[in-house]
Amino acid sequence: MPAAQYAASRHAVWLGAAAIITDEVGRVLLVHPTYRKDDSWLLPGGVVEPGEHPHVTCRREITEELGLDLPLSAVLAVHSFSAHHPDLQPGTTFPGEVRFVFDGGALIPDQVQAIRLPREELSEYAFLETREAVQRLRRIDGRIMLAAYRARLGNTATAHLADGRHILDVPALDRHNVHVRYRPMWDSPLNRDPVPDRLPVQQAWAWCFVPDVMQADSVSRRLVSQAQVLGQPPGSLPQTVAGCHGSRSPFPKGSTAPPAIPSPRARMPAV
Repeated sequence: MPAAQYAASRHAVWLGAAAIITDEVGRVLLVHPTYRKDDSWLLPGGVVEPGEHPHVTCRREITEELGLDLPLSAVLAVHSFSAHHPDLQPGTTFPGEVRFVFDGGALIPDQVQAIRLPREELSEYAFLETREAVQRLRRIDGRIMLAAYRARLGNTATAHLADGRHILDVPALDRHNVHVRYRPMWDSPLNRDPVPDRLPVQQAWAWCFVPDVMQADSVSRRLVSQAQVLGQPPGSLPQTVAGCHGSRSPFPKGSTAPPAIPSPRARMPAV
């Protein structure tokens, strides 16, 4: 076959690149384009130009859209988009697309403050919990975002998708439809202050009260291997206390294992 004929016979598709970028508590960054009639949002990213590698595209687009120069640490997802997918806008001439989604890392507050948008292209940005982010994305974009986000969250292999569906075994976080909920520190049960003197905990990264109404199951058995669960003596604190591993063992001096639990059903913290 002549070279020109062979080249013409090869399947041609669009190439795209995007990034999962979060803030320090795991909310995903979306941008709001001015050119979409359906008012949907996007992950930062864009179109691969002729002769350009997808990872180069992703870094270039992040710089153009956000004003940041971010390293990319992993390929989180690769998505193949067919030419006849129902999410296509009417009248679009489209040969199909392969999209790469990279890990753009977590931004510290100074980097967030440094974000600068090209106002003719993007009107605003937002850090959103995954449930809310899905609502602002087109359906197919939401599936890609979740697969990539969960690959990063679970530290699993690159997700491979076709038309928004996994083509290999569905990872556990996708199978169970896991989302991450942001909880500001003032709403957290963990206390960053020193452990009170009256509690026999040697050292902890954090500590929390465990509500008595929360009874144990398999989660509590895992908790016992990691934390000291103290019995509740009469007239003492109204709730059980769980100490977490710190730089030294949280168990009593001279002990290498958790103390005996006064009840066969220990108590566990709410999550």
